[in-house]
Amino acid sequence: MDRPPHPNPLPEGRGGTTVGAYAWYIAVLMALSHLVSFLDRFVMGLAAVPIKTELGLSDTQIGLLAGLGFVILYSVVAVPLGQLADVVNRKRMIAVGIFFWSVATAACAFADSFGSLFLARLSVGLGEASLVPAAMSLIAAYFTRDKLGRAVSLFTMGAGLGKSAAYIAGAAILAWSIPRGGLTVPGLGHFVPWQVLFLAASLPGFVLVVLMLTTVREPVRTRTGKRPGAGPALAYLRANLRVYLTFGIAAISVIMEVQTIAAWAPSFFAREHNMTAAEAGYLVGSAALLASIFGALSGGFLTDWMQSRGLIGAPSITMAVSLVATAVSGLVLYTTPSLAIAVPAYAIVQFMTSAGSPAGLAGIQMMTPPEYRGLISSIFLCGVTLIAVGLGPTFIGVLTDHVFTGPRGLGTALLAANLVFAVIGIVAALSCRRGFQALRVA
Repeated sequence: MDRPPHPNPLPEGRGGTTVGAYAWYIAVLMALSHLVSFLDRFVMGLAAVPIKTELGLSDTQIGLLAGLGFVILYSVVAVPLGQLADVVNRKRMIAVGIFFWSVATAACAFADSFGSLFLARLSVGLGEASLVPAAMSLIAAYFTRDKLGRAVSLFTMGAGLGKSAAYIAGAAILAWSIPRGGLTVPGLGHFVPWQVLFLAASLPGFVLVVLMLTTVREPVRTRTGKRPGAGPALAYLRANLRVYLTFGIAAISVIMEVQTIAAWAPSFFAREHNMTAAEAGYLVGSAALLASIFGALSGGFLTDWMQSRGLIGAPSITMAVSLVATAVSGLVLYTTPSLAIAVPAYAIVQFMTSAGSPAGLAGIQMMTPPEYRGLISSIFLCGVTLIAVGLGPTFIGVLTDHVFTGPRGLGTALLAANLVFAVIGIVAALSCRRGFQALRVA
């Protein structure tokens, strides 16, 4: 095991009074890794417009590429990788995962059919499954509980920035490559504009691999006296299943809101406000950029502030507030014919969903003993990913192909999903507050 940093990181899941600059460096690097993972994940949202035309795909197939195609292997390996994160060197685990998903993202550029693109997206999901359990375990090891919400919000902020980077940088690449008919790479051949997107998106990951291996020092694991292993972890989860389940439903509802708008926002603005793919990418990425940053940070500060004042179930309250505001702003976004109104409404949706996201991840760390965090976080992540990421975008595609088939069908489908997810999540978040407070271990 690598030599720990000096001063030694605070015991996992324990209190403390100081958090050093190196701990914040770790949080920033984990956030950058999260950013790159979401850039590689959501470049599909922008590429969907030209891919649909050039490969002749249906909305359901686009939804599968954005959702279920990404999560199938992600969900299969998430739990064993989470268990692995409890015992192996976490920085190396993350580095291997980044390298694998970066190669898979580059492979998307060589796809020439739905099948080959679907296979490449499966591989992206397989690589990205390693990140969150290991990264959350590292963050929880370095931070005291009074700063954990902010550290996790920094991590989730990386996701919002990754989406914005995918849209803004992707739009710039499309604007550059479309007039030129794509890009010819010596030794590799010619790539059409949407394939150039995937090539470019794969590059930052290789830089991160080097940083991860050369600058991260694995902290010494501390124990609370609980017996480690899958058996005890699953027994703990079963004993507290009601709290975990209701908290998980609330978190899934927040992420369903995040994933559906992220996967379909460029297509929504392109179709319903008569924009090109590049124009929609610039707009969506720019409007979401600051909203995602300040939303994630605000959610972390709100959770920490409520905890410091002894409010029961602070992460649950944060998620409930986020969902209420998302439902209201989404109602405006999906019904207004005015672009001048739709853009700020979209920014508010991004702000509020970004504010709710850190609470789910932070709450799971607070509920779970350090010995079980990798495995239980991965189970949580598996459920969230399979339902929210896998079914959310695909569900919208099915609705627009078979239910809401009119000229404003995509907006109607997004509106219906927005309201249903919000109601379910609010009820779940409020119902688990006291159970969460009784279970909290960090």
